[in-house]
Amino acid sequence: MKPSNHQADPPQEFKKRMVAVFGEAGRTYLDGLGETIARYTKDWGLTVKGPAPNLSYNYVLFVTRADGTEAVLKIGVPTEGSRNEVLAVSAYAGDGCAELLRAVPEDGVQLIERLSPGFMLRTIRDEREATERFCEVWAQIRRPLPDGAAIRPVGKMGLEAFANYRAMHPGGGPVPESHVALAEDCFRWLAEHGRTELLHGDLHHQNILLDKKRGWMAIDPHGYAGDPACDLAPYLYNELEGKPLEETLALRTSVMLGRLPVGRERLFRACIAMTVMSACWNAEEGNLPGIRLQNRMTDWCRGQLT
Repeated sequence: MKPSNHQADPPQEFKKRMVAVFGEAGRTYLDGLGETIARYTKDWGLTVKGPAPNLSYNYVLFVTRADGTEAVLKIGVPTEGSRNEVLAVSAYAGDGCAELLRAVPEDGVQLIERLSPGFMLRTIRDEREATERFCEVWAQIRRPLPDGAAIRPVGKMGLEAFANYRAMHPGGGPVPESHVALAEDCFRWLAEHGRTELLHGDLHHQNILLDKKRGWMAIDPHGYAGDPACDLAPYLYNELEGKPLEETLALRTSVMLGRLPVGRERLFRACIAMTVMSACWNAEEGNLPGIRLQNRMTDWCRGQLT
Protein backbone atom coordinates (compact mmCIF):
# COMPACT_ATOMS: atom_id res chain seq x y z
CA MET A 1 0.00 0.00 0.00
CA LYS A 2 1.51 3.32 -1.04
CA PRO A 3 1.27 6.40 1.15
CA SER A 4 -1.04 8.97 -0.38
CA ASN A 5 -0.66 12.71 -0.71
CA HIS A 6 -3.52 14.64 0.84
CA GLN A 7 -4.08 18.26 0.03
CA ALA A 8 -5.17 19.90 3.28
CA ASP A 9 -8.27 22.01 2.72
CA PRO A 10 -9.76 22.73 6.15
CA PRO A 11 -13.16 24.42 6.36
CA GLN A 12 -13.10 28.19 6.77
CA GLU A 13 -14.73 27.88 10.18
CA PHE A 14 -11.81 25.69 11.34
CA LYS A 15 -9.26 28.17 9.98
CA LYS A 16 -10.93 31.11 11.70
CA ARG A 17 -11.08 29.23 14.99
CA MET A 18 -7.40 28.27 14.88
CA VAL A 19 -6.35 31.88 14.26
CA ALA A 20 -8.77 33.22 16.88
CA VAL A 21 -7.48 30.84 19.53
CA PHE A 22 -3.78 30.52 18.65
CA GLY A 23 -3.05 33.80 16.84
CA GLU A 24 0.18 33.83 14.82
CA ALA A 25 0.95 30.25 15.86
CA GLY A 26 -2.38 29.25 14.31
CA ARG A 27 -1.50 30.95 11.02
CA THR A 28 1.89 29.22 10.96
CA TYR A 29 0.18 25.91 11.67
CA LEU A 30 -2.30 26.36 8.82
CA ASP A 31 0.42 27.44 6.38
CA GLY A 32 2.45 24.32 7.10
CA LEU A 33 -0.40 21.85 7.48
CA GLY A 34 -0.08 20.34 3.99
CA GLU A 35 3.67 19.82 4.45
CA THR A 36 3.13 18.22 7.88
CA ILE A 37 0.57 15.80 6.47
CA ALA A 38 2.85 14.88 3.55
CA ARG A 39 5.81 14.27 5.84
CA TYR A 40 4.08 12.01 8.34
CA THR A 41 1.98 10.04 5.88
CA LYS A 42 5.22 9.26 4.05
CA ASP A 43 7.38 8.57 7.10
CA TRP A 44 4.74 6.45 8.81
CA GLY A 45 3.46 4.68 5.69
CA LEU A 46 -0.08 6.00 5.90
CA THR A 47 -2.78 6.13 3.24
CA VAL A 48 -5.26 8.94 3.78
CA LYS A 49 -8.94 8.02 3.55
CA GLY A 50 -10.22 11.52 4.25
CA PRO A 51 -10.73 14.18 6.92
CA ALA A 52 -12.94 13.66 9.93
CA PRO A 53 -16.12 15.74 10.25
CA ASN A 54 -16.68 18.22 13.06
CA LEU A 55 -13.12 19.52 13.38
CA SER A 56 -12.45 21.47 16.57
CA TYR A 57 -8.85 22.43 17.41
CA ASN A 58 -7.01 19.70 15.50
CA TYR A 59 -6.96 18.65 11.86
CA VAL A 60 -7.96 14.99 11.93
CA LEU A 61 -7.56 12.46 9.13
CA PHE A 62 -8.75 8.89 8.87
CA VAL A 63 -5.83 6.81 7.61
CA THR A 64 -4.82 3.23 6.88
CA ARG A 65 -1.47 1.92 8.10
CA ALA A 66 0.88 -0.24 6.06
CA ASP A 67 -0.41 -3.38 7.82
CA GLY A 68 -3.99 -2.55 6.79
CA THR A 69 -5.23 -1.41 10.17
CA GLU A 70 -7.17 1.81 10.39
CA ALA A 71 -6.01 4.73 12.51
CA VAL A 72 -6.50 8.45 13.09
CA LEU A 73 -3.84 11.06 12.31
CA LYS A 74 -4.34 14.08 14.56
CA ILE A 75 -2.41 17.31 13.93
CA GLY A 76 -2.62 20.30 16.24
CA VAL A 77 -0.71 23.44 17.07
CA PRO A 78 2.36 22.39 19.10
CA THR A 79 1.68 23.82 22.57
CA GLU A 80 1.85 22.83 26.20
CA GLY A 81 -1.72 21.67 25.70
CA SER A 82 -0.89 19.31 22.84
CA ARG A 83 2.00 17.87 24.86
CA ASN A 84 -0.35 17.25 27.78
CA GLU A 85 -2.71 15.44 25.40
CA VAL A 86 0.09 12.99 24.59
CA LEU A 87 0.88 12.52 28.28
CA ALA A 88 -2.78 11.81 29.04
CA VAL A 89 -3.46 9.35 26.23
CA SER A 90 -0.19 7.58 27.05
CA ALA A 91 -1.25 7.25 30.70
CA TYR A 92 -4.53 5.57 29.68
CA ALA A 93 -2.54 3.03 27.62
CA GLY A 94 -5.60 1.89 25.66
CA ASP A 95 -7.64 1.14 28.82
CA GLY A 96 -10.87 3.09 28.54
CA CYS A 97 -9.40 5.42 25.93
CA ALA A 98 -8.28 4.94 22.32
CA GLU A 99 -4.62 3.93 22.26
CA LEU A 100 -1.78 6.20 21.16
CA LEU A 101 0.27 4.46 18.46
CA ARG A 102 2.90 7.10 17.68
CA ALA A 103 3.46 10.75 18.52
CA VAL A 104 5.81 13.65 17.86
CA PRO A 105 4.72 16.20 20.50
CA GLU A 106 7.03 18.94 19.23
CA ASP A 107 5.15 18.88 15.90
CA GLY A 108 1.70 18.42 17.49
CA VAL A 109 1.26 15.08 15.67
CA GLN A 110 -0.43 11.95 17.05
CA LEU A 111 -1.36 8.63 15.46
CA ILE A 112 -4.21 7.00 17.37
CA GLU A 113 -6.09 3.76 16.95
CA ARG A 114 -9.45 4.11 15.24
CA LEU A 115 -12.37 2.72 17.21
CA SER A 116 -14.91 0.70 15.25
CA PRO A 117 -17.78 1.15 14.56
CA GLY A 118 -17.05 4.46 16.29
CA PHE A 119 -20.62 5.56 16.98
CA MET A 120 -20.75 8.58 19.31
CA LEU A 121 -22.49 8.38 22.66
CA ARG A 122 -24.86 11.06 21.36
CA THR A 123 -26.51 8.32 19.25
CA ILE A 124 -28.12 6.99 22.45
CA ARG A 125 -31.29 9.05 22.67
CA ASP A 126 -32.38 7.91 26.12
CA GLU A 127 -30.86 10.41 28.60
CA ARG A 128 -30.65 7.97 31.49
CA GLU A 129 -28.97 5.24 29.46
CA ALA A 130 -26.50 7.67 27.87
CA THR A 131 -25.57 9.08 31.27
CA GLU A 132 -25.10 5.60 32.70
CA ARG A 133 -22.70 4.72 29.86
CA PHE A 134 -20.89 8.01 30.44
CA CYS A 135 -20.46 7.17 34.12
CA GLU A 136 -18.90 3.83 33.21
CA VAL A 137 -16.31 5.51 31.00
CA TRP A 138 -15.66 8.23 33.60
CA ALA A 139 -14.92 5.57 36.20
CA GLN A 140 -12.73 3.51 33.86
CA ILE A 141 -10.35 6.36 33.02
CA ARG A 142 -9.58 7.53 36.54
CA ARG A 143 -5.78 7.71 36.90
CA PRO A 144 -3.20 9.33 39.16
CA LEU A 145 -1.03 12.00 37.61
CA PRO A 146 1.86 10.49 35.61
CA ASP A 147 5.11 10.53 37.57
CA GLY A 148 7.24 13.56 36.82
CA ALA A 149 4.73 15.01 34.35
CA ALA A 150 4.03 18.75 34.41
CA ILE A 151 0.28 18.52 33.78
CA ARG A 152 -1.64 21.82 33.77
CA PRO A 153 -3.68 22.38 36.99
CA VAL A 154 -7.24 23.10 35.93
CA GLY A 155 -7.67 25.57 38.78
CA LYS A 156 -4.78 27.66 37.50
CA MET A 157 -6.23 27.49 33.99
CA GLY A 158 -9.52 28.76 35.33
CA LEU A 159 -7.98 31.74 37.10
CA GLU A 160 -6.09 32.64 33.92
CA ALA A 161 -9.28 32.35 31.85
CA PHE A 162 -11.14 34.61 34.27
CA ALA A 163 -8.34 37.20 34.28
CA ASN A 164 -8.25 37.22 30.48
CA TYR A 165 -12.03 37.54 30.29
CA ARG A 166 -12.06 40.52 32.66
CA ALA A 167 -9.27 42.19 30.69
CA MET A 168 -11.26 41.74 27.47
CA HIS A 169 -14.52 42.99 29.05
CA PRO A 170 -13.59 45.65 31.62
CA GLY A 171 -17.11 47.02 31.61
CA GLY A 172 -18.76 43.62 31.77
CA GLY A 173 -19.47 41.05 29.08
CA PRO A 174 -21.72 38.11 28.19
CA VAL A 175 -20.57 36.07 31.21
CA PRO A 176 -21.91 37.76 34.37
CA GLU A 177 -19.28 38.92 36.85
CA SER A 178 -21.23 37.12 39.59
CA HIS A 179 -20.63 33.85 37.71
CA VAL A 180 -16.91 34.53 37.35
CA ALA A 181 -16.55 35.37 41.06
CA LEU A 182 -18.52 32.25 42.02
CA ALA A 183 -16.35 30.07 39.78
CA GLU A 184 -13.21 31.47 41.38
CA ASP A 185 -14.63 30.56 44.78
CA CYS A 186 -15.49 27.06 43.53
CA PHE A 187 -11.97 26.43 42.26
CA ARG A 188 -10.63 27.56 45.66
CA TRP A 189 -13.06 25.21 47.41
CA LEU A 190 -11.96 22.28 45.24
CA ALA A 191 -8.30 23.03 45.95
CA GLU A 192 -9.05 22.78 49.68
CA HIS A 193 -11.61 19.97 49.77
CA GLY A 194 -11.00 17.96 46.59
CA ARG A 195 -8.19 15.78 45.36
CA THR A 196 -5.90 15.95 42.35
CA GLU A 197 -5.58 13.35 39.60
CA LEU A 198 -5.40 13.10 35.82
CA LEU A 199 -8.41 14.60 34.08
CA HIS A 200 -9.61 13.90 30.57
CA GLY A 201 -10.73 17.53 30.38
CA ASP A 202 -13.29 17.23 27.57
CA LEU A 203 -15.31 14.10 28.31
CA HIS A 204 -18.68 14.43 26.57
CA HIS A 205 -21.02 12.76 24.08
CA GLN A 206 -18.83 13.34 21.01
CA ASN A 207 -15.64 12.18 22.71
CA ILE A 208 -17.02 8.80 23.79
CA LEU A 209 -17.20 6.26 20.97
CA LEU A 210 -18.33 2.65 20.69
CA ASP A 211 -15.74 -0.06 20.02
CA LYS A 212 -17.07 -3.47 19.02
CA LYS A 213 -14.65 -5.34 21.28
CA ARG A 214 -14.26 -3.07 24.31
CA GLY A 215 -17.51 -1.13 24.47
CA TRP A 216 -17.70 2.63 25.03
CA MET A 217 -14.32 4.37 25.13
CA ALA A 218 -13.00 7.91 25.41
CA ILE A 219 -11.03 9.77 22.76
CA ASP A 220 -9.17 13.10 22.60
CA PRO A 221 -8.17 13.72 26.24
CA HIS A 222 -6.86 17.21 26.94
CA GLY A 223 -4.83 16.18 29.95
CA TYR A 224 -5.46 18.41 32.98
CA ALA A 225 -4.74 18.01 36.69
CA GLY A 226 -7.60 18.49 39.12
CA ASP A 227 -10.47 17.01 41.06
CA PRO A 228 -12.16 14.13 39.19
CA ALA A 229 -15.56 15.79 39.56
CA CYS A 230 -14.32 18.38 37.04
CA ASP A 231 -14.53 15.67 34.38
CA LEU A 232 -18.33 15.61 34.79
CA ALA A 233 -19.01 19.17 33.62
CA PRO A 234 -18.42 18.84 29.84
CA TYR A 235 -21.01 16.07 29.65
CA LEU A 236 -23.52 18.25 31.48
CA TYR A 237 -23.17 21.32 29.25
CA ASN A 238 -23.13 19.42 25.95
CA GLU A 239 -26.06 18.07 23.93
CA LEU A 240 -28.61 20.36 25.57
CA GLU A 241 -29.95 22.10 22.46
CA GLY A 242 -33.67 21.58 22.05
CA LYS A 243 -34.02 19.86 25.43
CA PRO A 244 -35.65 21.14 28.64
CA LEU A 245 -32.48 22.34 30.38
CA GLU A 246 -33.45 22.05 34.06
CA GLU A 247 -35.14 18.68 33.61
CA THR A 248 -32.20 17.28 31.61
CA LEU A 249 -29.59 18.53 34.08
CA ALA A 250 -31.61 17.14 37.00
CA LEU A 251 -31.74 13.70 35.41
CA ARG A 252 -28.06 13.65 34.45
CA THR A 253 -26.81 14.81 37.85
CA SER A 254 -29.16 12.40 39.64
CA VAL A 255 -27.62 9.49 37.73
CA MET A 256 -24.09 10.76 38.45
CA LEU A 257 -24.74 11.16 42.18
CA GLY A 258 -26.28 7.70 42.32
CA ARG A 259 -23.44 5.92 40.49
CA LEU A 260 -20.24 7.86 41.17
CA PRO A 261 -18.21 8.60 44.33
CA VAL A 262 -18.75 12.36 44.26
CA GLY A 263 -20.74 14.27 46.82
CA ARG A 264 -23.43 16.75 45.90
CA GLU A 265 -21.47 19.91 46.80
CA ARG A 266 -18.34 18.64 45.07
CA LEU A 267 -20.27 17.85 41.90
CA PHE A 268 -22.00 21.21 41.62
CA ARG A 269 -18.97 23.30 42.60
CA ALA A 270 -16.82 21.48 40.03
CA CYS A 271 -19.48 21.96 37.37
CA ILE A 272 -19.84 25.68 38.11
CA ALA A 273 -16.07 26.17 37.96
CA MET A 274 -15.63 24.27 34.69
CA THR A 275 -18.75 25.68 33.02
CA VAL A 276 -17.81 29.29 33.69
CA MET A 277 -14.23 28.64 32.52
CA SER A 278 -15.64 27.22 29.29
CA ALA A 279 -17.99 30.20 28.93
CA CYS A 280 -15.03 32.59 29.25
CA TRP A 281 -13.22 30.65 26.53
CA ASN A 282 -16.35 30.85 24.39
CA ALA A 283 -16.28 34.62 24.84
CA GLU A 284 -12.86 34.69 23.17
CA GLU A 285 -14.40 33.00 20.12
CA GLY A 286 -17.62 35.02 20.15
CA ASN A 287 -19.80 31.95 20.77
CA LEU A 288 -22.76 33.78 22.26
CA PRO A 289 -25.31 30.92 21.96
CA GLY A 290 -22.94 28.63 23.86
CA ILE A 291 -22.41 31.27 26.54
CA ARG A 292 -26.14 31.85 27.02
CA LEU A 293 -26.70 28.13 27.54
CA GLN A 294 -23.78 27.86 29.96
CA ASN A 295 -25.02 30.90 31.90
CA ARG A 296 -28.36 29.16 32.40
CA MET A 297 -26.57 26.00 33.53
CA THR A 298 -24.46 27.97 36.02
CA ASP A 299 -27.58 29.57 37.49
CA TRP A 300 -29.19 26.13 37.83
CA CYS A 301 -26.10 24.58 39.47
CA ARG A 302 -25.85 27.53 41.88
CA GLY A 303 -29.43 26.86 42.92
CA GLN A 304 -28.51 23.27 43.78
CA LEU A 305 -25.94 24.49 46.32
CA THR A 306 -28.50 26.36 48.43
